[in-house]
Amino acid sequence: METTVTLREPSRLGLVGQIALVVCLIPVGLTLGALTGWLVLSPIMGMVVPLLAATWFLKRDGLGWRDVGFAKRMPLRRFLAFTLLATLLVYLVAVMVVGAILEAAGLSAQDTSGLQQLLEGNTLYFLMFLIPVSWGSAAFGEEMLVRGFLLNRLEGLSRSSVLAVIGQAAIFALAHTYQGVTGVLMIFVVGLIFGLVFIRCGRNLWPVIVAHGLVDTIAITSLYMGWGWV
Repeated sequence: METTVTLREPSRLGLVGQIALVVCLIPVGLTLGALTGWLVLSPIMGMVVPLLAATWFLKRDGLGWRDVGFAKRMPLRRFLAFTLLATLLVYLVAVMVVGAILEAAGLSAQDTSGLQQLLEGNTLYFLMFLIPVSWGSAAFGEEMLVRGFLLNRLEGLSRSSVLAVIGQAAIFALAHTYQGVTGVLMIFVVGLIFGLVFIRCGRNLWPVIVAHGLVDTIAITSLYMGWGWV
């Protein structure tokens, strides 16, 4: 006997509630992780807690992560092209162009001295930040939550892909306030890039997941080697 799944279309008020709750659970997860005393658990829990809520909302609406872009198949050449595009745009637009504009405007650079002191020459911390944080909570977690869940929910709320891309980029940026004003503005541009690439590649999360992981890997490795934030 074939089982049918009933899709439930959330109301606009319901979408607002889902978005608000998931966003509010990010600092809750960060705090819970920090209370354990394990430094890497803060960013991990900051994604795990809201992702659990997002998973429940999707399931309640008769959906799964595959429906919002995770695990969708795409030709290898297309995947590589969009992954490379997203990675290059982050460095060419967000880092080089926007970074130069902010510097010319007199804004101080991102302060990553504390993280560099922690990572420089410390292989254990480097691996802990590289694998469970950079690739786990950042690449997979943030892309699933922000691009996969929030962008789609914002689009359903606003009925506009443009507003949804801007909205998810703003949320993404505000979740990085610890990087200061310069960091928030640059992360906002990164969020715009990843949001646009996500939509342009057919709403497949894999290119932005891998691009995000590559960008963070380069940054973490640079700090580990003592070269500063790249």
